[in-house]
Amino acid sequence: MTKQHIKEIDVLRVMGFIFVVVQHVLGGFAFREGASFSDSLILSFFYVMAKPAVPIFVTIAAMMMVYKNKEPVNWSQFYKKKMLYIALPYVIWTVLNILDGMQYGNVSFAHFPGQLLAGTGRYHLWYMSMMLRIYLYFPLILFLIDIISRKGKAFKGVFLIFYILFYAFLLANNSFTDLEGQLIFTHPTDNELKFLARTPWLWSLYVVLGAYMILGYSTFKKWLEHFQKQIWIAYVPLLLYNYYVEISNNIPGHAVKMNYLNELFFVLFVVSSILVFYDLACQIADRESKLYYKISEYANYSYAAYLAHVIILQALYKFYTSFFSVKSFLDTAVLLFLLTVILTFKAMKWLSLLPFSEYFLGTKMKYKIKWIRKREHSLSA
Repeated sequence: MTKQHIKEIDVLRVMGFIFVVVQHVLGGFAFREGASFSDSLILSFFYVMAKPAVPIFVTIAAMMMVYKNKEPVNWSQFYKKKMLYIALPYVIWTVLNILDGMQYGNVSFAHFPGQLLAGTGRYHLWYMSMMLRIYLYFPLILFLIDIISRKGKAFKGVFLIFYILFYAFLLANNSFTDLEGQLIFTHPTDNELKFLARTPWLWSLYVVLGAYMILGYSTFKKWLEHFQKQIWIAYVPLLLYNYYVEISNNIPGHAVKMNYLNELFFVLFVVSSILVFYDLACQIADRESKLYYKISEYANYSYAAYLAHVIILQALYKFYTSFFSVKSFLDTAVLLFLLTVILTFKAMKWLSLLPFSEYFLGTKMKYKIKWIRKREHSLSA
């Protein structure tokens, strides 16, 4: 049975990718040596706002996995699709990222299997080390979700609150990697330590949140609409507090100690961000304007854009600094951010015209060039 398309997910995918680029560009320039203090403050604000990028992607992935696999699952088909359209593009783009990174002298193929498992082929690929294990564990995750879904509303509400509190505790006490590495590997390599550090446990709340949102989808949408104002009001002070923590940690002598309470405020900020941007995505999708249709077109290439964007970002930065000096970190960062988003999406759309592009882009969607569409229309007329 064909599942109904959830339109706001398209918008969220593009938002998530944009936030990833914000982190890598605007965040990368914030508090860099030579940046003015005012530039650093502005860049840091957008960096903090974009921090929920990965939680948004994990939430979306959980929603879609549960939504498409609520009925009896053909696990061989499930893993075949993940291998062809998730793992294979990841391997291909890891190779391309390493080849590109070699010119900067900070990466090689010396430990390629370990790089794939730990996501160390390029700094942004760590996400795949964690996400591939979520796909691997999905039968168990689905089993646990099924148990919770059979419980009453009171149990579900208490469990979600408990898990948020437990998750903050997990983040505040996440200091076991070295000990785990010695117990498991005796003399762990850097890749082995990073593989352990990128455990799905540290992102599990957003799997739970995604499952809750999709299993009670119609109720969730009504709840989101009813409490829209309260969610936005809660988001603002949480954003400002986490912004304060961010800038304090970059001012010598003013660092905020990340204890349990601060981790809890961060978790609440991320959860509120997901709700806020989900609400915004719903508003864009429900209007079905030209903006939505343009976004939905780009959403097909969001996974490939994530895998490829650092190659394009580094090329743009190298080209820019070859001809211009960086006078304003803010102006340079905004320019590179906009160009990276636009050119990455354009490049992925053009690459989709190639044969077998689904195996390195992760989507079967082919880009139709406008002049081809016009020609098809004239022939049909």
